[in-house]
Amino acid sequence: MTNDQSAGEPSGLRERKKRQRREALHEAALRLVERQGLDGTTVEQICEEVGVSPRTFFNYFPSKTAAALNLPEQIISPEAAARFRSTNGELMPAICELLADSMSSGIERVRLKKLITDQPQLVAAFTQWMGALKAEFHVLVEERAGSPEVADAAIMLALASLRTLMHRPADDTRPDAVRLLETMDRLVAVRHVTMVES
Repeated sequence: MTNDQSAGEPSGLRERKKRQRREALHEAALRLVERQGLDGTTVEQICEEVGVSPRTFFNYFPSKTAAALNLPEQIISPEAAARFRSTNGELMPAICELLADSMSSGIERVRLKKLITDQPQLVAAFTQWMGALKAEFHVLVEERAGSPEVADAAIMLALASLRTLMHRPADDTRPDAVRLLETMDRLVAVRHVTMVES
């Protein structure tokens, strides 16, 4: 499709086509990397599967790794950030909602865990993405936390809870924010556990 054609389309249709193309690129990248490994997969092969040019590919993903993991460049959506800024009440449940929004952008967790286990080269990209996530969250959380110290502690607890949740069975169908808050409560509760008698 040319730019002229896309300019004439209603914005809703344009956005839907962009989402569909991104999903197709992700699925092709994931399928190829699962079958051939990261090193054996090229951007050109992914593009051939979907029928687009490499130039189009790079409009959606910065690398084949990002495409396979479906890591969004914009980790926190403007809508989620606006909800967080306008929410009142307890800080940690609001942070869980914010994290849950970013979690919904990625691939299904069972498949993600298997992919990273099978392709250890992907760990660096995922770790880098988590670092960017932490930086974005820190800016938002500090606005609402009251102090940099509270923001630091809240972010560390939230990300520790996210990492813990990623390693738990994914057959729990409750909303991510609910499961994340429950995981956080379990981690905090360990603070008061007494040692087993020797």
